[in-house]
Amino acid sequence: MATPLEQLVTRNWNNAVPMSALFELTFVCNHACSFCYNCPTGQKEMNTAEVFDALRKMAEFNVLYLTLSGGEPLVRRDFFEIAARARELGFALRIYTNGYLIDEAMAKKIKQIANPVEIEISLHGGTPETHDRLTCVPGSFRKIVSAVRFLRAEGIKVNFKTPVTRDNQGEVLEMERLAHELDVRIQFDTVITPRDDGDKDPLRLMATDDFLEKFWTDDAYRTARKEEVPLPRHDGPGEAVCGTGRSSFAIDPYGNIYPCVQLRRKAGNIKELENLRDMWRSSPVLIEVRKIAVDVAQKTLKTVQNGNQCGFCMGVAEVQLGDPTAIYPQIAKNAEYRAKAYNAWKERTGRSDEDAGGVQTKCAM
Repeated sequence: MATPLEQLVTRNWNNAVPMSALFELTFVCNHACSFCYNCPTGQKEMNTAEVFDALRKMAEFNVLYLTLSGGEPLVRRDFFEIAARARELGFALRIYTNGYLIDEAMAKKIKQIANPVEIEISLHGGTPETHDRLTCVPGSFRKIVSAVRFLRAEGIKVNFKTPVTRDNQGEVLEMERLAHELDVRIQFDTVITPRDDGDKDPLRLMATDDFLEKFWTDDAYRTARKEEVPLPRHDGPGEAVCGTGRSSFAIDPYGNIYPCVQLRRKAGNIKELENLRDMWRSSPVLIEVRKIAVDVAQKTLKTVQNGNQCGFCMGVAEVQLGDPTAIYPQIAKNAEYRAKAYNAWKERTGRSDEDAGGVQTKCAM
């Protein structure tokens, strides 16, 4: 039987009532990762008062989970003012950071002022050489390890998130061991995305086909992929492919509102709105995106090869191919190897995906 929280999430999903928002506080960053998707435009970023006003409007809209992101959010001098205001308004906070600025004193301050439900830190290698080469910042690996230890000492939940590239694919198991040693969860993303402006240069860093096949089919990577079996998705009638513009939304440092951080279709600007509720129901952008999300689940993924193994992102499809319903090469390649592993498991065991403990989950943000 579903818990009250699960029932609330399902009800809000079906009724397109958002529970979460991602707020990019700044595009400034103290790292220079070559595969970063951010594309600053040179506009003036919101000041403290404008951010406070945006937080108020989100609180009045009953957003529960708020992720403070960037760029690198901790480079803002007013970060802790913002975090304190967000907590006063009742948000459950998440923080996405590269960890570089977190020393013992800052870890204590984060706990005292922000008290986040979790912090996600980007890890790009299992060795200093690889991580530092991908961030282009010497010493960043050492900083990240110490940051995690300081945060865990404060009892803060920490997750590593790792884009798998051809430069770090040989260290996936080493990164997993490091996460275990530091008592944090690690999530590997095997899909590299273009930049928000359509620049496809980051795609050259995509993991090799040989590695992707091993990742999805080799038992050595079973715990790294967080699935004993790569389970297919089962989108029921009328269900959407993800929560884009439905259960969540994103705001950039200039106040622009998007269905999600990957799908940069401007639905409005929070500085210009009296409230979010009217925009949420009437925005042509959001109405169209919600329809596309259903079409992708009900049409695209049910008609293409291995569609039920695609962790599909409309934003990546649109920026890469100009069509939010198109199957982009990275996801097709991952789906091919996921299907291979799943079919081999079924043939070997004679079991179904329900026997394996569930179905593939959707992306809420």
